[in-house]
Amino acid sequence: MSNISIHPELNPLEVILVQDYMSAHWANATHYTMTRGNDCIWVYFSHVNLYFIFRNGRIADVQID
Repeated sequence: MSNISIHPELNPLEVILVQDYMSAHWANATHYTMTRGNDCIWVYFSHVNLYFIFRNGRIADVQID
C-alpha cells in the first residue's frame, strides 16, 4: 500500500514520470512526499531527498541528497 503526498500545483505529467521512476528505482519507498523545489520536483522520505530536473517533458537528472 502506498501513501504518497503530492503538492497540488505540480505538473501532472511530471508527477506520473516521478511516480514511475520511484516505482522502478525505489520500490521500497511506499510513503513519500512530492512537492515543488527550485525548478524541480522534490521528493523526500525518511532521510532521503531526491530532486527531479525536467527538460523537454522528460526527467533530465535526478540528484540524491
